[in-house]
Amino acid sequence: MDTENKNSLPGLREKRNEQKRQIIRDLYRLGALSKPEICRLTNMTVPTITRIIEELIEEGWVVNQGQGPSIGGKRPYIFALNPDAAYIIGIDLGRELLKIAVFNLHKETIGSIQVFPSLLETEKNEVILRDLKIKIEKTLIDAKIPRTKIRVAGVSIPGLLDSSGNAFSYLSFNEGNVRQRLEKMLGIPVFIDNDSSVMAMAEHSFGAAKDAKDALCVSVNECIGLGMILNGHPYTGCKGMAGEFGHIRVSGKETLCYCGKTGCLETVASGRALVKAAADAIKKGQPTYIQAPEGVVTLDAIVEAATKDDIFAIDLLQRAGEKIGEGLATLIHLFNPELIVIGGKMTANNSILLPSIRRSIDRYTLTRLKNQCEIQTSTLGENACILGTLSLVMEHLHYGPSENVSLY
Repeated sequence: MDTENKNSLPGLREKRNEQKRQIIRDLYRLGALSKPEICRLTNMTVPTITRIIEELIEEGWVVNQGQGPSIGGKRPYIFALNPDAAYIIGIDLGRELLKIAVFNLHKETIGSIQVFPSLLETEKNEVILRDLKIKIEKTLIDAKIPRTKIRVAGVSIPGLLDSSGNAFSYLSFNEGNVRQRLEKMLGIPVFIDNDSSVMAMAEHSFGAAKDAKDALCVSVNECIGLGMILNGHPYTGCKGMAGEFGHIRVSGKETLCYCGKTGCLETVASGRALVKAAADAIKKGQPTYIQAPEGVVTLDAIVEAATKDDIFAIDLLQRAGEKIGEGLATLIHLFNPELIVIGGKMTANNSILLPSIRRSIDRYTLTRLKNQCEIQTSTLGENACILGTLSLVMEHLHYGPSENVSLY
């Protein structure tokens, strides 16, 4: 039997494909590598690696970047993934905006991040999914990307979500969960997580927490969320629902939260709480520069007024910061993190919110633990979640239980 026939046997072919998947996974995770480095990572022999690399080059997955620096002998050839061999799509389905991005295999954005109005809080589930499909197809057409080149998707949504893809705040279905619906709709594997956890992955991969082993990432927008990086990896709890920081109890508060409980941090320090407090005060004649066209107050308007030295808006942000800092003091005592990253709309004017958070941490945290924890603001800004969808895919392809899902 000749070589071609041997390689065409189902068992041998699947073994060779698995070897290719392993090499592609390592090149994606670590970047350009030499043959000796690939041998060490895969425990394959040089002749085997040579044959597989040649096949991957012929198939268009790998490119030869020429000789690299010498490490004590002949200069080795360096191999990397062809960035355009396949693509990953990222979807940030937020409460106000829908963002879609396409990433190549060098973890770069293809074209620009597409931004659309979100229907998440205004339409029924089926309408939201139909609109999402239309926007995805439009993005691919505009970028001139063949649909067949999209191999996997990462999705960020707000609210309560478990590790199986069951959503409890938005996109909850009687039959099948949101992850299953998206996989059926897109025809590719989908990884999905809560927006705060996705933000933490982005900060750990690309942002302020890049070099941190233990970091807490807090998002303060209309709602308050928490993503955790513990021992170098995302931590989401036994069922994927850890990090509901906005629903810890604040002492002395009995305001009813939208979750059904009373006294949650959300009721005094979230963007929604600030909007309600501002709207109530303006109705009572509170002097302020907060713009409220047709009587509608927004979080953006509060933050903008604060940047223009509006005393009332500044006071709202400062009081929110104090309560957030009080909650973070508890988290510092529990997790002893080296870093806390704070992002979201309410951090647009860091000179107001951050000092208030720091003062509360100083007041309520043991000095030894406080001194071990650095407080920083997000370096990724409003694009943290869409970038984090790529990190979500990377995490699952590299370390998660779904390593059987491959780009190849």
